[in-house]
Amino acid sequence: MPRHRSGAIFRAAWPTPQIDRLLRAATLPDDALAAESWRAFEAAADFDQLTAGEMRLIGLAARRLATLAPDSPMRPRIEGIERANWSRSQLAIGEASAGMRALQAAGVEMLVIKGAMRAATGDAGARGRMLNDVDVVVRPGDLARAYEILTDDGWRPAGSGSVVYHASRLSDAVGINLVRGRFGNLDLHRTPFHPPYELADDDAAIWQRSLAGTVGYASVRAPSPTDAVTISMAHGALDAHKSSDWLADIAASIDRGVDWNMLEEVVSRRRLQAAAAIALGYVSDRLDREVPVELQRKFERSAYSHPFGLLAAAAETRPKARTVGLAWLLRAVAKQGRLWRTHRRSSARRRVVLSRPIIGRAPTETAVRTLQKVLELPDRGDGEAWDGSIDLTLALDLPPAMRRIDFEVNSLTRHHVRLRTLVLGRGARARLLRFRFPLSLAEGEGAPTLNAVPSRRFNAGAPDEMLARYGATPFQIVSIKARKGA
Repeated sequence: MPRHRSGAIFRAAWPTPQIDRLLRAATLPDDALAAESWRAFEAAADFDQLTAGEMRLIGLAARRLATLAPDSPMRPRIEGIERANWSRSQLAIGEASAGMRALQAAGVEMLVIKGAMRAATGDAGARGRMLNDVDVVVRPGDLARAYEILTDDGWRPAGSGSVVYHASRLSDAVGINLVRGRFGNLDLHRTPFHPPYELADDDAAIWQRSLAGTVGYASVRAPSPTDAVTISMAHGALDAHKSSDWLADIAASIDRGVDWNMLEEVVSRRRLQAAAAIALGYVSDRLDREVPVELQRKFERSAYSHPFGLLAAAAETRPKARTVGLAWLLRAVAKQGRLWRTHRRSSARRRVVLSRPIIGRAPTETAVRTLQKVLELPDRGDGEAWDGSIDLTLALDLPPAMRRIDFEVNSLTRHHVRLRTLVLGRGARARLLRFRFPLSLAEGEGAPTLNAVPSRRFNAGAPDEMLARYGATPFQIVSIKARKGA
């Protein structure tokens, strides 16, 4: 089949030379060409300074090393990297599968995507595909129930906020990242696609075309090869080659057989033309997979007809620049624009109150700092409805790192408001913070509590410096004034 030469703007978004060599070594059908790519990678590589993306792809290439480079002095080291990748992946799957079995027991259907998809389908190359997390899609109507099942089972949101806070955001969330234990990392999705490529009306067809599979003794569904290609393109277009194994996933899916007419329809409906032109151009030109030439041309013509969208897609897909320049700036603008559009469409805007300036010193006497405290409302009877305002002063020890500090006001099952201050990193020190905010409690609703929440949550065993930078900050309530009806 004749090859199509992609335009320069599409090629500019392809992987860097070393990642390209590894992808070719791992996936090229021709052993001689794959061996040539491996030799080029090995000659240029610093095995003491491998990037995370290179470490991941070495696992995919390692299974062919006996053929590609049987006499390489690096074989023992490379095989060690592959075993470490595999072991790490099995630990992640093992922890995630406990949560998946809990979902299965509750009758929640699951569709696995990305790396877990290859494991579920018994792909011969799945052993080399590294997994740090497991991506699970559930039916939209099951997202809240799945979240409740997992959080009851000990899983916690990795992002800033409590279980109650994130529950309040689920109606607009595409998904949520959950962690548990040392290796558990599970991405729970309501749709296989992130904005701007999500299209809820088309998701039912993905489930209908899906195939049965198993991950960690949990029964799951996996996308058809055609859907797997479109999902990989959509996710890869937003990851900026921090790892490029999604391109290897596309090649593997093409090898299983793709319905190109259906793929064209899906790409058009989801407006994935620019991402498809970039990804399929690379897989065809560099990984020697047969992609219909006319289809590639259609995708490129469509992408050219929307120049700003093409520029944004190319900026987000191209390898991340290490230095600040035009490419870095374009990518930053494209990403922030996409996130802003997603936020603008959200129906449940966040209620965030920033701290107010306050003159005074934090209490010098030794006081017990806490992560949670009930907010006493003197004029509220037991279980009585209450509507008014709170004027709250807190004392805390600011961490030495530049970061934000968040607090939440929640009742047992409802999130009310988030309180925030910014730390500009001038060393650890005591500080007073003042917040004023409205508060409304329904009849029968429990007492509100103030909770310190982490900026990020990690698996067990995270380094102390990470916990100091992102952990919850203990506080002391210095004063609280509650005014009913204010």
